[in-house]
Parts: sequence; C-alpha cells; structure tokens
Amino acid sequence: MIAAALLLATLSVKVLPEAPLIEQGRGAQIVNFDFLIENTGDAKVELTGIEMSALNRDGALVFQRRLQDNGSSIMTLPSRTLEPHAKIDVFNPFASLPDDVELTTLHYDFTIDDAKHVFVDVHPRAYRAKLMTFPLRGRVFVHDGHDFLSHHRRLDMTGRMTTALGISTNMSRYAYDFVLVDERGAMHKGDGEKNEDWFCFGTPVYAPADGVVVSAGSGDVADSNYHPDMDAVLKNVLMIGGNYVVIDHENGEFSFLAHMKQGSVKLKKGDRVKAGQQIGQVGRSGDAIFPHLHYQLQSDSYLGEGLPSYFRGLQRFNGAKLVPVVNGQLDTGDIVVTSSPALPASRPAAP
Repeated sequence: MIAAALLLATLSVKVLPEAPLIEQGRGAQIVNFDFLIENTGDAKVELTGIEMSALNRDGALVFQRRLQDNGSSIMTLPSRTLEPHAKIDVFNPFASLPDDVELTTLHYDFTIDDAKHVFVDVHPRAYRAKLMTFPLRGRVFVHDGHDFLSHHRRLDMTGRMTTALGISTNMSRYAYDFVLVDERGAMHKGDGEKNEDWFCFGTPVYAPADGVVVSAGSGDVADSNYHPDMDAVLKNVLMIGGNYVVIDHENGEFSFLAHMKQGSVKLKKGDRVKAGQQIGQVGRSGDAIFPHLHYQLQSDSYLGEGLPSYFRGLQRFNGAKLVPVVNGQLDTGDIVVTSSPALPASRPAAP
C-alpha cells in the first residue's frame, strides 16, 4: 500500500475533455476522450494494464473491458513508458460500448509496473443529435471521420505541434473530410495530379445551419502544396485551414469549414448566412494533401472542444442499394448521396 500511495502522489491522470460525450453510433455508444498521463516523479514507470468497469447509478458493475499483459493486449497502446517528468496521451481504448447499457460511471484502473494502481472515474453525458444541412451535394465519400483510428481523433496533446501552439483541446475530435466520387467510387480522373482532376474541386460548399460569420480566411490562399507561415499560424491556428469560414450558430455551436478554393470565399465577419446557402467552393488550400472539404463542429469560434455533428436527408450506399442514414451519423469509409439543397433550416436547440 505504501508503494501505491507513493505512486498516486507522482502520477496524475487527466481526462480530456473533462466531461466526455456519449455519441450514438451504429449499434453502439461512442465515448470519445483521452487520458493525459503525467509522471511527476523521478523514476521511470510503465503502464502495464488498463481495466474499465461500467457502473450503474447504484454503483453496480454493468460490464467490463481490459488491456493487460496476459495475452499482450496492452501492446495495442503505442505509448506505455513514462520517463521521469514526462507525459503521454492515451486515447480511450474502450471507445465503442454496447448501445443498451447504462454508462453513468466508467471506472478506470491503471496498472503501473504490474503492481501499482491509479484509479480514475469518468462521468460521460448523453449527447442529443442535431440534424444539420449537409455541406456538399451529390455522391460523397467520407474519406475521414472521427472513428477510433481517424487522424482527426488522434490529436496528441503531448506532440510538438500542439505544444508549440498551446493547444489543449481537440477541436477536430468529431471532424470529417468529404470528397465527391463517381458511381465507381473514384475520387478523380486520371492520376489526380491536377486539382481539376478531382470531381469535388470547385463544387459548391453550403452552410450547414443558420448563423453569423465570426471569422473567415482571406479567400486568397492558393490551392497548392502547403508551406505554412509559422508566425501567422502561431497567431491564428485556423490559418492551417487555408480559405476557411467559421459560423456561429448562436446556440453554443460553431461550424468550421476549411480548405476552400482560392477566391471562392466572399464572406466576411458579421455576415449572416442561412442553412443551404453557398459559402464557397471545395478546394485544396492550407494543410490539404488533396482537394476536399474539412468540416467540424466545435464549442467556440477558435480552439473549442469538438462536438458531434449529424446530417439530414442522406442515403448511404450499402453495395446493393441506397438506404436512409439513421440519425444522420456517418463513419469513415461511408459513401452517401445527398438530397436537394432546399432543406429546412430549423434544428433542435443544444442540450
């Protein structure tokens, strides 16, 4: 017990964000958050196990998941060793949970050096879907969503970029990268070397909901290989998005649409937009390796935590036919077909 008590004094575990959301996935509840683990002591330690126990309102066990040395499942975590006075970012390894169980408390038991334990309780809250207007029209491939392996999901809070920019939230936690495709699923013609080869390049981008523009890129960032001006990025991280628009939906939610075509963004701060209104065109500006639209919903106009976003009027291609997208929820790799841009502008209030 002395060793465990000593460890508790030299190891801290922080939940990011502090109040994670329960997102309704396809047949699962998704709980998307990270653990920032810091070794404040003078000795190197190793994370050798994680056990998660879901508890109901009475504190009774509902079910359990674990990573451990036995069977080497702990090796699925790439970072397990903490040098003295170092930090690691551990992405919640049990993000997808059964959709029919109560998730009042998630009790985590971190095993260190096979013997010592640190305990953390997480209290996620249910998140009610808000159906928005989809920002593109046509046949769309979800190139990247916010699933467990997505690059949007995996923003390392201990990384060089996040540390240099002072980022402590994942504003892209629930972000998407959208690309138009043909009926065969191809994203471009030929070799795709030219921006114009991509079917989405230059196509309209629509506002996902009513709101007021709070920030917009210059609209003059070239659609070419990205060479960041780090001084400018340090002053405004959103510059990574090239030609971008941030819309305040006036309910605690802000849309960030990025990488739009040079010269296509005509909006300025203070402009009011309606759902389905064209706000630009798909491009390849900023930190974009190919033409696409980056879309995310977040809790403020700059570096606020990411929020789940859902869309009305979509059908998903399942290989044989198109089927309605239930609750508007999308995953990486989905192919969806959108309906007319003339969609209702109203949407439920934020919880």
